[in-house]
Amino acid sequence: MSCKSLPTLQELAEDSFLRDPVLAISDLDRVPSCFFPSLFKKACIRRCISIMMAMVRVWPFPCLPLGAMIMRNRAYKEILEIILFELDDLLFQKVFHSRCRLKVLDLRFMPLKIWDKWSVFMTSDWSENPAGVDHSGTEVKPLVKVVIDLVLKSDAVDTIESFVVKWVGRRKGLMSLCCGHLQIWSMSAKYHREVLEILDLDSIQKLSLYDMNNTTCLFSFSPYLGRMRHLRSLLLCHLGGSGFFFLTPVEKQRIITQFTSQFVNLTHLRSLHLHNVFFLQGHLDELFWWLKSPLETLLVTKCFLSKSDWTHMCEFLCASQLKHLILKWTILTNFSPEPLRVLLLKTASTLITLDLEDCQLMDSQLKAILPVLRNCTQLTRLNFYGNDLFSCDLEGVDITRSG
Repeated sequence: MSCKSLPTLQELAEDSFLRDPVLAISDLDRVPSCFFPSLFKKACIRRCISIMMAMVRVWPFPCLPLGAMIMRNRAYKEILEIILFELDDLLFQKVFHSRCRLKVLDLRFMPLKIWDKWSVFMTSDWSENPAGVDHSGTEVKPLVKVVIDLVLKSDAVDTIESFVVKWVGRRKGLMSLCCGHLQIWSMSAKYHREVLEILDLDSIQKLSLYDMNNTTCLFSFSPYLGRMRHLRSLLLCHLGGSGFFFLTPVEKQRIITQFTSQFVNLTHLRSLHLHNVFFLQGHLDELFWWLKSPLETLLVTKCFLSKSDWTHMCEFLCASQLKHLILKWTILTNFSPEPLRVLLLKTASTLITLDLEDCQLMDSQLKAILPVLRNCTQLTRLNFYGNDLFSCDLEGVDITRSG
């Protein structure tokens, strides 16, 4: 027979503390900092609004990962509004409680167990760029950074996200809006431009672009991409489809140049995924030329490559130190294996993953690259699924089949 464990002394003290909001608020200055996370968690679950507001004013850590707590509450928007507006007096007066060290308000969804790790409360500069730069070139140091993950679709932003964006936008210079992962599905040029102007683009670490077939939007978005200077991961999916069929060669080249030239600013980019990116067919060499830092991961999946794309892929600095090369579902049947062989030689000391699933490689092509694979000393995952392996000598080469 099991029995319920007795509450600890700390739990009993916290329960007593939360029962009397007036007394609790008056005693907050005497509460040890180590009790704040547990107390705030209970106050949020029990919707002790006045205590939560008071705790925000004297929050003793650089970061408040609020998203982990209130994302699970049905009254999320109400609680969020109360807490954000509670910061107003402090922001506009620029006077914080002597105990308050709050610099980052993290509203991203994350596991609740993250609150058990002290490191999450100690992040004072969430992004690598502690100060932003406005359009006049003047350095702006916000008092508080608000961190969200944002999804932009063809219609308006989600109600809660829209509220946060507009709220921060009205407090320019006092707050900045940082974004860990920005997803853009299609694009409403006017509305999304307003959001992008509010965002601290330097803070974005992961960007995913989907279904952007409007050539005008793609052209207009390009300068914003160039301002995401700390971007580490970029996914381009279904870009430049039907809209490019009606362009003249000069118009098409103008858009491609505008877009690819932004990559020169992405010096922190480590992962690039191109999935069914139609408009770059025959122009991948331009994109790779503008990338001046080595990538760790390159994914080119379900893309139609030109002979020029394939031939020049191995020539650029960005592909010289790859750890992961994934070319799944990209048809390579009619291409020479030499560019891939050269690329494997260049990356022999760094390559961990090589995925050539369903590339429809011929027997002769596979035989040409197998000797080079034996020089790839770090290679731990090799996927040839969907190719003709029957007559290839694979002795000494480990293959992981997936699918």
